[in-house]
Amino acid sequence: MTSSGESSSRRNATSADAEQKQLSPLSIITLQNIKNRPDQKSNRKLPGGAVRYFDNNDPRYSWLLDGWLAEERHVPSGKLYRYYYDLVGRQYRTKIKVLCAWEKMGVIFIHP
Repeated sequence: MTSSGESSSRRNATSADAEQKQLSPLSIITLQNIKNRPDQKSNRKLPGGAVRYFDNNDPRYSWLLDGWLAEERHVPSGKLYRYYYDLVGRQYRTKIKVLCAWEKMGVIFIHP
């Protein structure tokens, strides 16, 4: 319990809700698609770790298309893993893979 009488689990749920409220409505749908996939690692708990989601409203990820998400996984060792998700919840491990997917979709053109 904190000095205000709020438990840490309640505080964590509140901060997660506040973080999710900053996502666009389309990004929230993407997040639901990710969480509804049973094979996704995002559904597993990280003891001592943290997972946060960002969309193009965050300055670091302003390059993302609407509805696409970036996931940051901080593990207890201190390492940071980043994953990117499209609107249906497919995972991409690097920004380059995202850009290649966009090129295949005809969204962008990468000149060799």
